[in-house]
Amino acid sequence: MPPPKKAAKKTAKKAAKKTAGHHHDKYHQANDLRRAYEHMGRVAVLRQSSKSSTTDAVAELTTLAQRAIKDGHSKDAADLLRASEHLTFAVLAGEVSGVVRISAELKQSITEHFDELRQRADEHWEEEEEHSNILAGIYQSSRNSAAKAFKTRAYHQALEFARAAEALAHVKQHGPLKLERGHKNLQLKSA
Repeated sequence: MPPPKKAAKKTAKKAAKKTAGHHHDKYHQANDLRRAYEHMGRVAVLRQSSKSSTTDAVAELTTLAQRAIKDGHSKDAADLLRASEHLTFAVLAGEVSGVVRISAELKQSITEHFDELRQRADEHWEEEEEHSNILAGIYQSSRNSAAKAFKTRAYHQALEFARAAEALAHVKQHGPLKLERGHKNLQLKSA
């Protein structure tokens, strides 16, 4: 349980967010669009340098993000692309071999942060009533990969996978079929 002061701050923050959400104003719209643009650029660079099957998930998330932008949900697009970026980093981190020895102090900090990311992801994920299968699949596999990487002490990778899951948990599902549709188009393209 967070200390009362912290809890009050959190509630106030959430309330402020809610009211801001109603008229997610022009500034935020443009800002989210810029974030999406930046994440998309990073993902493109990373995809060129990666040779992994995770790029399928990244491609799917990118398609969903483009659809979200079209539908005017730039914040979701930015979060979807933020997740792709972390996934791609996680893959690249896995290709960097060798486990670095770290101090007990650093390990403790990493562990705390890792747990916090996973807890935040769970909280946000549970707040959303429905999840599309495609997103749920990528979310679950990000979580599982994070846990596996953490066990093998591949901390860079573990944190990136955990961050990917946390980013996906922020995506709002607008209409149960919105994201499913994206999946079908995607399969047609790759066939």
